[in-house]
Amino acid sequence: MWALVIDGVVHETTDLDPEGRFAPDLDWIACPGDVVQGWRFADGAFAAPAGPGLEDLRAAKVAAISARVAALLAAGAPYGGQHIALDAASRADLGAMATTGLAAQGGSVPWPESYALGWISLANIRIPLPTPADGLALAAEAGDCYACIVQTARNLKDAALAAPDAAALDAIDIEATLPAA
Repeated sequence: MWALVIDGVVHETTDLDPEGRFAPDLDWIACPGDVVQGWRFADGAFAAPAGPGLEDLRAAKVAAISARVAALLAAGAPYGGQHIALDAASRADLGAMATTGLAAQGGSVPWPESYALGWISLANIRIPLPTPADGLALAAEAGDCYACIVQTARNLKDAALAAPDAAALDAIDIEATLPAA
């Protein structure tokens, strides 16, 4: 085998003797058969590149946690056989409904017909909320789901950032720890 080495890095390998086949100014060096692109060549020896460092592994784990969180939030909070949107605007709307529900339960305001008609799920299906208690139950369930996802993710990220080595990072099981969608 032969390796094309540029600036100490293997850019290409071939099993053909490069003598007379390629431009003479290219630095082809005889190499063992397991050498592949990306290997290093220094002091007359080939070496596989080092794997990612601990900081890179931590960043990858945190990114994987963030991706899982994004998927869970996009799936919404399960409620009454449906899923409730958990984006920022929807959470604000849920908060407004909960505030109205508390005021209606206290007799300060009537429970609006617009809420009684129902909350619209991610599947565009109405979930009837005939009483303030129904609205509060939906808001509480969605809020708890959101908080569970966010707080669990924070715990996982903290563990990833504090992991002393790659084995500790590998032991952090994102799928088993974060709640199901």
